[in-house]
Amino acid sequence: MNYHEQTPVNGDHKNKQQLLLSSENDAKHTHLRHSIPLQSLLKPDSFGLVIVADLDKKSKDESSKKLQFMSYLMHATLKITSDSSSSQVKHDVYSVTFGEETKFTTYMNEAGRGFELSELVWFNSKLLAFDDRTGIVFRLEHFEGGCKSKPLQAIPEHIVMEGDGITGKGQKHEWATVKDGELYMGSVGKEFTDSSGNIISDGNLWVAIMDRVGDVRHEDWTANFASVRTALGCDWPGYVVHEAIEWSPIRRQWFILPRRVSMDPYNDMKDETRGSNKVVIASEDFSSIQVREVGKVTPLRGFSSFKFLPRSDDTVIVAIKSVEVEDEKRQTSFITVFDLDGNVLMNETEIPGAKKYEGVAFSHDWSSTMLVPHS
Repeated sequence: MNYHEQTPVNGDHKNKQQLLLSSENDAKHTHLRHSIPLQSLLKPDSFGLVIVADLDKKSKDESSKKLQFMSYLMHATLKITSDSSSSQVKHDVYSVTFGEETKFTTYMNEAGRGFELSELVWFNSKLLAFDDRTGIVFRLEHFEGGCKSKPLQAIPEHIVMEGDGITGKGQKHEWATVKDGELYMGSVGKEFTDSSGNIISDGNLWVAIMDRVGDVRHEDWTANFASVRTALGCDWPGYVVHEAIEWSPIRRQWFILPRRVSMDPYNDMKDETRGSNKVVIASEDFSSIQVREVGKVTPLRGFSSFKFLPRSDDTVIVAIKSVEVEDEKRQTSFITVFDLDGNVLMNETEIPGAKKYEGVAFSHDWSSTMLVPHS
C-alpha cells in the first residue's frame, strides 16, 4: 500500500499527535496545528525516490552537435516490511527496487562544464536540482515519469554566487536543506588549496540562504565548519568535505554526513580513499556537537546526500554514498538506510548504471506535513 492509497482510521483515540502545516510563519516558529488520529498518519510501507546524477566531466553530451550537457534521473521504490524474526529488538526491514532512468539536458554551462547535479530538495512545493559547476538552481518538471508527451525538463530558476555573493563565480552547490521556511545551500566546507596546501579561496566556507520569494543572503560558516573539523579530530591541515547536510525541524539540530574525513593535508589522489562512516549531530548554533558512526568505513565511498524518512521522527536516514576514481574513469553510487542508533537497516546497495548518483529526494513532497508532539 502506498501513501495515496492508505485508508485513514477514524474515531477517538487517546494517543494523538498534531499535524504541523508548513506556512509563511515557519521562520517565527508559529505553526497551524490540527489534532488528528495517529493511526491515520502511520508510516506507509513504501516510498518513491528520485535520484539525480553528477557525471562531472562526463556530463558533456558528446552525441549532441551543439554544446550540450546531460544528467540522469533514476526512479526507485523503498519498501518497508516488519521484522518477523524472534529477536527481542526488532527493526523494520528495508529493500529497494530501481525503476526507469531518464536522460535530460541543458545548454547552461560555465567555461565548458555544467549540469553536474549534486542535490535534490523540495522547496516551495517545487523539486529543485543544484548544479555544482554553475551555481544554477533548476526546477524539475514532468519528473514523475511515464508520460512520453511531456519529457523531463530542468528549468533554471536561480543562480547563486559563491562566497559572500559579490563575485562572478557560481556557487559549488553540494548540499541544500530547508530550515524554518528558508532554503540553505552550501558547498564542501573546505578551503580551495593549491598542490602545496596554500589557500587560494575560502568561498566554499559560505552558505547561501534563500527566502520564499527568492531573495538570497550569504552567511560565513567558517566557524561552524571548523567546529565540525575539531569534533572529528581533523583540525587544519586536516580537512572534512561536506556534501550531505540536513536540518531536522523535529529535533532542531543539524545532521552532517561527511563525504571525506582526513587528518592529513589534502592530496588529489589520496582524497578518493578518505570516505567516511561518521554521523555528526550539531546544535542549532554548532556549540554542541556529537559524533557517531554507522556501519564500516569503505575508503572509496563517502556520503553525498541523505534525507530523513518521513514519519520516522527524523530517526531513520536514507543516504547515498558515491564513488569516483579519476584514473580508472570509474563512477558508481550506493544507497543505504540506517537509524540514529547506528543500526544499518539496509546494506549499501549499488545503484545500477555505473553513474555517480549524488542527490536523493522523495518523489512526493512530504515537507508540507510533519508530525510534532502535543505541546
